[in-house]
Amino acid sequence: MLCDLLGLKKLVPRKLVWEDRIYVGEGGGIDVPSDYAFIGGKRIILPKRLQNVLTPDEWKPILSTSLIMRSWARPRLVKTGISAALIGLTFYLPILYLDIHNSSQNLALAALANPVWAILVAVIAFVLLGRIYSPAAHKEVLTADLQVAGLIGRDLFLNTLRKIDSMGFKDVQKLEKKSSLYTQPSINERIRNLEQPPNGNERTYG
Repeated sequence: MLCDLLGLKKLVPRKLVWEDRIYVGEGGGIDVPSDYAFIGGKRIILPKRLQNVLTPDEWKPILSTSLIMRSWARPRLVKTGISAALIGLTFYLPILYLDIHNSSQNLALAALANPVWAILVAVIAFVLLGRIYSPAAHKEVLTADLQVAGLIGRDLFLNTLRKIDSMGFKDVQKLEKKSSLYTQPSINERIRNLEQPPNGNERTYG
């Protein structure tokens, strides 16, 4: 299995689902990218529009990068969550202290001492910190691609990305126009990254 090849023994998806869009809530949804797999829980979600387009071998590099990114996302989310919680406490504890020792019964101070505000600050901090860390995630995709190329085959990976790019899918074209450090790398950026000579500076995982 790919997970064994990648050394990801704790990440073992059991079910493969083909969907072009994942529906969440009432009327909301997330489009499944053409060059990534969504991995959550025990499921792998692949774009249905590519179900009979790519061969099993061509899916290997796409799946491999997605699996590695899924394993790297956990530490980043934990780090972001801890930082957000500390920011919430930094906001809340001084206000709580002042409220406890306030003899004038300041209503505004009492209102701010409600734990709901600390939770709200922590949530906002989590969202903002998640955006701050986006450039790191952008770079990690390119790093993961290089590692996968070394394991699966650089030519196979490049040919797969070029094949997807040649299909003219809307999500691929849209990402190419707005690609930045705050979005996932476009297919052309991934291709350029893989076309560079290996430099040996590759992150380990497991």
